[in-house]
Formats: sequence, C-alpha cells, structure tokens
Amino acid sequence: MKEEEIATEDQEQASLRQRARDLPRYLDLENHTIEQNIWILALPLIAERLLQSIVDAADMAMVGRVGAASVAAVGLSNQISFIAMSFYDAIRVGTTTVVARRVGAGEYEKAQATLRQSLIVAMVLGLIAFVLISGFAGPSLRLLGAETDVIEQGVPYSHWKGMSLLFEFVTMTFTAALRGCGNTRLPMYVGMLVNITNLVGNYALISGHWGFPALGTEGAGIATAFARLLGMVFIIFLTVRQDSPIRPFYQGSFRPDKTVLGPVLTIGLPASGERLILRVAQLFYVRVIAGLGTNAYAAHQIALRIESMSLVIGFSFGAATTTLVGQYLGFGTPEKAEEVVFRCRRLAAIAMGCAGAVLFIVAPHVVRIFIPDNPEVLQLGTTVLRIVAIAQPIMGMNHVFSGGLRGAGDTTWVMYITGGSAWLVRLSLTYLLVNVVGLHLPGAWYAMVLDLTVRCILFGRRFRSEKWKEITV
Repeated sequence: MKEEEIATEDQEQASLRQRARDLPRYLDLENHTIEQNIWILALPLIAERLLQSIVDAADMAMVGRVGAASVAAVGLSNQISFIAMSFYDAIRVGTTTVVARRVGAGEYEKAQATLRQSLIVAMVLGLIAFVLISGFAGPSLRLLGAETDVIEQGVPYSHWKGMSLLFEFVTMTFTAALRGCGNTRLPMYVGMLVNITNLVGNYALISGHWGFPALGTEGAGIATAFARLLGMVFIIFLTVRQDSPIRPFYQGSFRPDKTVLGPVLTIGLPASGERLILRVAQLFYVRVIAGLGTNAYAAHQIALRIESMSLVIGFSFGAATTTLVGQYLGFGTPEKAEEVVFRCRRLAAIAMGCAGAVLFIVAPHVVRIFIPDNPEVLQLGTTVLRIVAIAQPIMGMNHVFSGGLRGAGDTTWVMYITGGSAWLVRLSLTYLLVNVVGLHLPGAWYAMVLDLTVRCILFGRRFRSEKWKEITV
C-alpha cells in the first residue's frame, strides 16, 4: 500500500511538471540557462524603472522651478505615503513569492486564487490610506517639522497623492503576480504609460501649459492620481487579454479565503514589518534633515531622485532574483536558486560600480538642472551624491541578497536585519555626525551609506547559511 501511495504521488508530481511545461510562460526553468532567465526578467525591469526614475527626476525639476519650498512639500508628503506603502508591502512581497512558487510547481489555479485574495486586501488598504492621508495631511506635515509655506503646499498635494494610492495598490498587486509568473514585460508597458502620462500631466498642471491653470504642487498630485488610475485600468485589461498562468483569475471566487491568503501574509507580514520599521526610522532621519533648513532638505530630495536612476540596476536584479529563487525552489532545484543569487550579485556590483563612477563625475551638472539659481542646494546636492556614488556596488549586492531571501520566503530575517541596522546604525550615526560632529547634510548621507553596508554584510551571511532552503510555502 505504501509503495502504491508513493507511486501515485510521483505521478501527481510528474503531471504537475508537465502542466508547468505546457503553460504560456516567459521563463523556461528546464531549458534556459540561468543567465537567460536573469536577463529575460531584468531587462524589462531596468527599462521600466529607468523611465520611472527619469520621469520622477523631471517631475522634481518642474516642482523645483516653483521653489525650494515646493520640493520640500512634495518630499515630506511622500514620506507619509511611504508609511501607507509599508503596510501594503505585505501583499506585494507575499504575492510575488507565493505566485512564483505556485507557477514553478505548475499549480496555476492556486496562483490565480492568490491574486484574487491579494486584490481584496489591496483595495481595502488603499481605501484606508486615502482616508487617513487626506484627513491628517496637515498634522502629519507639522509632525515632520515642515515650515508654514511647506505645509500650505503639501496639504492639497497629499489629498491627491492619497487617492492615487488606491489605484496604485491594485496595479502593484497585478504587477507582483505577473512578476511572480516571470512576466516583467507587461508591467513595463503599464509603467511606461503611467510615467509618460504623469510627466505630461505635470507639465500641463504645475506651471500651467496648453490652457490649463498653474496649480503648483497640487497639479503634481492631480497628475499622479490620474496616471495611476489609467495604469490600473490598463493592467487589468492586459492581464485578461494576454496568455499567462494568471489570465483567468477573474473566473474564480472573490470570497475571502484564509487558506489561500495565509501563505501570502506569512511571507508578507514580515516584509511589511520591515518596511514599516524602516519608514519610521526614516521619518526620524528625515526630521533631522528637515531641521537643517529648507535648502538642505531640497538638496536631499533632489539627490535622492538623481541617485534613484542608478538604483534602478540594483532594484531590477533584486526583483529578478526574487522571482527566480521562488520559481526554482517551486520547480525543485534549490541549487539553481542559490546560483541565481551569486550570478546576479556579480552583475549588479559591476553595473552599479560603473553607474557610480558616472554619477560622481556628473553630480554638479545634474543638480543644477533642478534648481539652477540656488548655490547652497547645488553645493550640498553635489557633495552627498558623490558620497553615495562610491557605495553603489554595495547597494547593488544589498538588493540581490535581500531579494534572494524574499524569494525563498525568508522575510523575517530580512526584517530583523533591515530594522536593526536602520535604527542602530543609521539613526545613531546621523545624530552623531550631524548634531555632534557638525557635518550637516553630508553627515546624514555618510550614516546612510554605512547602514547599507552593514545590511549587505548581514544579508550575505544569512544567505550563505542556507537556512532559507528549509522554508516551505
């Protein structure tokens, strides 16, 4: 009897494998090399995120033409949105990891059910975020240390930004599931549409062009909300029209099912905790920087937007690592999951090292594009960009190691490492270097770089322990 049960189980596994091979998929775990699968995932991610970074930088340049207070208003308002995003990250990370495992194992009905349950939670979180961010924008900005002129511009922007989160959470849930399937091209198309629409809307509404009124920072918020709405509609349309393992997701039940949602939350809640702990730490970090004055905070925000262009590489390889580790583990080949991480680490370190060299050279010229007539912002922005340029390879490896751990479902340790380093390293060093040593804004960026270096070392040690191979989803 026992031998018959084993034979039946083997037949079921073989059937699942065959169904997995028959799926319309972008990754071929059996016949493609690891490098082929890495580039299939990474290239669309790089294109999507690079465009987004360019658009974000262009947005900041447009807002910067209004003045340093407008830059600070947008930056501080976005800090509030990041807190809401931290709660949502439980769904984003959990959906990608669970869908990747299910697709790798050929269990695509379970992948579709995962998407349905994740969408329910995403819509609830989006509505809550909209109500809270819109209702408490003023007190939140005051809590962050914003000056009066910054609050006046930040409140209307926060209203529209809060509304956009509802649309964004739904879109990102589809994106997470599609990436778990190995499809990064469809999210790329949607991302391009959203970013171009946002850019055009900002041009029309911030300074007033083509007959539209000049609405300043509120115009930037309206453009963001409209672009996110359009992106949500577009990604739903493309998902149900294009062949993929999750295409018929809408045919199943949308009733809450804790057995389906359970694995998503088991993996996702530590990821949400990680983001939340990090965001709260960043609020204290930002408060220290905001206390240095509007010019210092404007330089900080501009430098972050410029630096984000180089971080596209690390993010893309990290996201590719998450998907591939999850799918290879679901496919039953943990040795390939491990190899993915080390190959992505090398590629990310080399690519971001080159990006860092370019960033170091062009820093003053790029900062001048944002606020051309403010020498203090130019000097501070150039200095901090050159600090972070040197650390680019470490930041790339950081993304890959943490992405590999998330793909395996080892999100609890990612939370411990990220939270511990952010609070013990970044905040303590920021206070020391800014307030005691007197290094001003550069001191805060030195603290950030050291924080990321410590994280990279600890993520690498955790991955090499191979305990992530024991996690079941």
